[in-house]
Amino acid sequence: MSNKVFANALEISCKAASGKTMCAFPDVCFTPPQTPATPPGVPLPYPNTGFSSDTTDGSTTVKISGQQVMLKNKSYFKTSSGDEAGCAPKKGLVTSTNKGKIYFSRWSMDVMVEGENVVRHLDITTHNHRSYPGNESIPWPHLESMAPGAAKAACEKEVNREKAACKDFKKQGTKNVCASAGMNIGIKKQRARGANWNKMSLDAIKGKEAADKCLRARKCRLVPYNAQKDGVKGCCPSQTPDHVIPKSSFYEASVSKGKKLPGWKKYKMSAAPCMCAEGPSNTEGSHGLRHASHKFMGRKVGAGTTQSFAKEMNLCLKSVQKVFKSSNCSNKCLKAQLNEGHKDMCSKDLKDAEVKHSPSGSDAASEAALNPLKALGTKRSR
Repeated sequence: MSNKVFANALEISCKAASGKTMCAFPDVCFTPPQTPATPPGVPLPYPNTGFSSDTTDGSTTVKISGQQVMLKNKSYFKTSSGDEAGCAPKKGLVTSTNKGKIYFSRWSMDVMVEGENVVRHLDITTHNHRSYPGNESIPWPHLESMAPGAAKAACEKEVNREKAACKDFKKQGTKNVCASAGMNIGIKKQRARGANWNKMSLDAIKGKEAADKCLRARKCRLVPYNAQKDGVKGCCPSQTPDHVIPKSSFYEASVSKGKKLPGWKKYKMSAAPCMCAEGPSNTEGSHGLRHASHKFMGRKVGAGTTQSFAKEMNLCLKSVQKVFKSSNCSNKCLKAQLNEGHKDMCSKDLKDAEVKHSPSGSDAASEAALNPLKALGTKRSR
């Protein structure tokens, strides 16, 4: 029987699971040597780790894979590790112990087993308990896994196409798709070499890059802005992650001023969904052309106008489809990824959320955006 049982799309913690809470810090314990200057030992902070396999006092009638389930306030992990060296007689600064229990301090609000709330992936813990509070009392997340989201189902065709197109490249094969496409050189080095971003973008749009099928297929898989630039988890070094919905759409005035729109306090540009584009900025290469196209298509909306998240998303996707037509990404797939990537950043349901129309890019480029191939072929970047 699978351990993959979820509550609120988060895996439930149970004794049969492989979850862990890693490096909770600081767990301050007194540590030898004991000297006249430090008679109880030296207080040192340790990182503490615990495992769901140490579940104790869990459910008795409802089980997952035949094992007990973690329950609110009743269950705990019987031991933690990492502070063993803090073994002077006093041990923990607060609880006077080491290798103590781990308790959860957050759980599902509406999923219960035997009348108690279950604990899940990303619920928080405190470590090294013998009493309350724990010796390590800064909340630390427990890691299990997420349920497959709506994006996975919506992108089935795109996922299968990527698997077929990238079968010879990592992570399935051995080749480096960025190197094969000549896109393994970082932005700064490309600038130093006088890179023609328009030529690079034109090749990408026409599908003429060395690893054309794989890179085009991977454009359909949106990645966080801060993803590793390896061509697998994130973009290639010669590409930049382009926020499909501009990051400035979530701020009242500008990103630099820092005040976010109502409902978007949890918005993080580093984690927001991006498409891998060619060019170092939103004014150059296919990255720049995508923004120019967005600006052109939204010319009747007006910069700074607040509209629904759904309307702005649809407007942004029109520019994606115009500029990256050869990638053949369905709106269904891209919408599912954008919804999933933003839903936890908003305090409202996304259908009730509003964002700002925030176009960028050059006016001249936006006028040419209705014909991106012509624009790229006739105008060199600065």
